[in-house]
Amino acid sequence: MSDTQAQFIDVDELRVGMYIYLDLGWIGHPFALNNFKIVSDAQIETIRSLGLKRLRWSPERSDLETPTADTSAADSTPAATSLADERRQALLAQRLSLERCERDFSDATRVFRDILKLATSQPEAARERAETMVGALVDKLLDQGDSFIRLISEQAGEKSSLHAINVTLISLLLGKSLGLDAATLNQLGLGALLHDIGKIALPERLRWRDEGFSAAERNLFQQHVANGVELAVRMGLGAEAAAIIAQHHEYVDGSGFPRRLEGEALTPGARIVGLVNHYDMLCNPANPVAAITPHQALSLMFAHSKKKFDAAILSAFIRMMGVYPPGSVVMLTNDRHALVVSVNSSRPLKPRVLIHDPRIPRDDALVIDLEDQPDLGIRQSLKPMQLPRAVFDYLSPRQRMCYFFERAREPGSPRGAR
Repeated sequence: MSDTQAQFIDVDELRVGMYIYLDLGWIGHPFALNNFKIVSDAQIETIRSLGLKRLRWSPERSDLETPTADTSAADSTPAATSLADERRQALLAQRLSLERCERDFSDATRVFRDILKLATSQPEAARERAETMVGALVDKLLDQGDSFIRLISEQAGEKSSLHAINVTLISLLLGKSLGLDAATLNQLGLGALLHDIGKIALPERLRWRDEGFSAAERNLFQQHVANGVELAVRMGLGAEAAAIIAQHHEYVDGSGFPRRLEGEALTPGARIVGLVNHYDMLCNPANPVAAITPHQALSLMFAHSKKKFDAAILSAFIRMMGVYPPGSVVMLTNDRHALVVSVNSSRPLKPRVLIHDPRIPRDDALVIDLEDQPDLGIRQSLKPMQLPRAVFDYLSPRQRMCYFFERAREPGSPRGAR
């Protein structure tokens, strides 16, 4: 907002609901942002303690209640709310939300591990476990409306299961964004969860593709697709889920394997899972040293590999993940560093970020929703190695990217609710 659009007001006239601008350096006040809507009398007292006599405010962005004539003075004055109490409540809600996501992710990885154990000895039981798990995920996804794609700790689940769960969750979110119905989403999720099931027949060292493979090792690695198709038959999977397993390494330009299929020869589900599988392997390769950031992965896929993917699905994927997917390290327009922790798949240009603030312990830092901050945005993506050491330690960029989804907003909640 320019100065010509703002008005000035004496600090003694501040009221709850005013959208104000603090023309101070970010270390000159205790708030996370320089401009925000006042939500309590405690915030007003804090602003007055800064020594300012006047400040800018925006009537258009304010939400002021006008008391009626018969409203008593006691009723017209909002009850004083401690700023510290507000922060504690927000922090508690934030932690509970993260704990729910990490618990759900951990449960999913544990169930998947059990499915792998049953796959060869009790294939039908393995299918039933997989169908139950995917069905629950689909029901949750469809029930909660808009969803946040949430970055969580790589310590949250079984390491060997992380890739399968990542591919499943992101594929389901992408399928939902493409308008797939519940039955199709269930088949998509089942194929995504089991896309690498054939690897259980491979030696451990050959389960992750390596550019250093010999020709014989590469052929053996590629055999996991045929192994997976055989297991899909034994498990009694539906045709679409089985096709995803058979085609998850195929690309629409014919450069994939094992059959070098092209275009419409790939099922829609296989095109979705193949794309998501490719993305996750860029972010989470077998050798962590080779990992690239989520922002780099999207850029690489669009700039250099887009012929491999269905154009409509790739566009939907980029829209859903946002220009700065969860896990991206960014510089904000106020020159502060931040970590993108979640993206609303319906409004991806305004993610939620954890902002570096050396005055606040990392465990007490609040996640800021940029959707509620019209004057704050992302200037650029950064590589973690570009961060000053203190900022790197504070933001703790993930070595492995793990995702889950959560409800974007509770029904009927205000825009600032978490």
